[in-house]
Amino acid sequence: MTILVTVLLGILLMPPGMAQTSSNVRQASLRSGLAGLLGDVPMSSFSDAKCGTSLLAMTHALGSKSPALSKADLARILQRPLRQTSRVSPSGRFRIHYDTTGFQAPAMITTGGSPGRIPGTFSQFVDSVVAAFDHCWEVQVTVLGYLPPPPDNGQGGGGEYDVYIGDLGTGEFGSTSWLASDLIPGGPSERYSTFIEIDNDYLGHRTPGLNGLKVTAAHEFHHAVQIGAYGIWSSSENYDFYFYELSAVWMEDVLFPNVNDYLFDVPSYFQRFRESQTQRSLRFTTYSFPTFFGYERSIFAHFLAKRFGMDVMRGVWSGIRNAPVLQSIDGVLEQHGSGLVSEFALFSYWNYFTADRADTIRFYPEGHRYPRYVPNVSAAYNGSTSTISASAYPLSSQFYQFVLPGDTITALATNVEIVEAGSVDPNPRIFDVTLSSGKTTLPSQTLSKGVTGGFSGDPKAWRLLYLESSSRKNANAAPEISPNPLRLQEARVLTIPLTGSTAADAEVFLLSASFDLVYSQRYPVVDAFGNKLVYVPTGDLRERVASGVYFLFARCGSNEYRWKVAILQ
Repeated sequence: MTILVTVLLGILLMPPGMAQTSSNVRQASLRSGLAGLLGDVPMSSFSDAKCGTSLLAMTHALGSKSPALSKADLARILQRPLRQTSRVSPSGRFRIHYDTTGFQAPAMITTGGSPGRIPGTFSQFVDSVVAAFDHCWEVQVTVLGYLPPPPDNGQGGGGEYDVYIGDLGTGEFGSTSWLASDLIPGGPSERYSTFIEIDNDYLGHRTPGLNGLKVTAAHEFHHAVQIGAYGIWSSSENYDFYFYELSAVWMEDVLFPNVNDYLFDVPSYFQRFRESQTQRSLRFTTYSFPTFFGYERSIFAHFLAKRFGMDVMRGVWSGIRNAPVLQSIDGVLEQHGSGLVSEFALFSYWNYFTADRADTIRFYPEGHRYPRYVPNVSAAYNGSTSTISASAYPLSSQFYQFVLPGDTITALATNVEIVEAGSVDPNPRIFDVTLSSGKTTLPSQTLSKGVTGGFSGDPKAWRLLYLESSSRKNANAAPEISPNPLRLQEARVLTIPLTGSTAADAEVFLLSASFDLVYSQRYPVVDAFGNKLVYVPTGDLRERVASGVYFLFARCGSNEYRWKVAILQ
């Protein structure tokens, strides 16, 4: 905590007005304070935080655990900046605060080989700011139907929403700030009035100049909408802020589709969203410094919008007023005839089809601009049996690649434990993925290339799909029950495929060779990458079924399915 205390004392001892006028000093103070809260993490660890709102959210989430960071200290760090003048936007919805002289004054920049600030252009920059923010309100609120951010009782000098222009340096694009005193009473979620700070020139940014300004306006105004109109669940781990960031980055592309700043972050998900030592993919709900703020997962919002239309994201945010993020997503998807379990598995499947595998009609519209998903583990198939022993976190996607002569088969293992993903530090799930030339005691699928794929994970927690690189299709040779023969003392489930089924559950019947009914039960139908399956726990059969060959029937709505299965006790 030494860093934090030192920084706070430095702010307290600044000359009058200095703490209020220097945006970059204030943001550096917040970064240093957060570094202390996280265990003296170096300030350089936060260099990838293009949005200062992430730093503030984490500070709020962790600050209550540290006596060194009181509400008064945070209020002093985050007091609104003082600027020399202000202008109200043409719509009357925004008040833009800025300096006309000094290092905080905005300026247009030159482009080309030697970019730099153009003296005397503060007014033109402010013109661009008011145009960008008025556009963001018009699209997000008027066109897309999001609720507007609430008023702040005139804290910035009027009833308009306040935007402050200042020198934020070359890494941070902007931030949306709030304090405990800004709480709006009422409702299960915590809603706050906020204000926005943006950079004064976007010189040296990865997306410089007016394009940097545009995506910042879209991003930060969406944070103002999220926090003010829909709220935060402080009971959720890290406030679920990964979703706030992925939504705000997605909104950048909705409002300004030709800028594409989000493409800088996408590789972090496809290539690096994992633990460095174990190569385990992280939980989708991860919100961690210094790397995974949520920007890289904006593709999930692109996925949902392509699947169900752009309004699905507004539906999720409307639900967040009454339930945390994962519950809200699941509830909205149920209204669309699906659910988070099915859609997260399908999202994982989409992520195979990028770069040279991209299909911009069926999958991501800009998938050709995303990198390939790097396999978690790659193993050679030796012609007999190859096994990858692994583990994975709840709500995560793992790609395990088996290299065959002239081809590869990738096992996509998606964990769909939604409830467990919302807990703090859940334990990873241990399992084996096997490719074999013969039958296996594991729940299995007969694949192309004359091999069988086996998987030992609990089928209720997983969705498994094998993909063939040469054809870029499902490597499953034909829908069949598995394993067959079924060894009741070894296998945990019997998997039954129900191609074409649309019903929610199915009746399963086992008949002897003389057509006597031996067993019947109703089971739910689950969706795995668009394939309909029923899982029959072998524990249901051990005390009821003797060894032998049986006829298996499944009745699902108006459809009926038939197989023969050998059962061994």
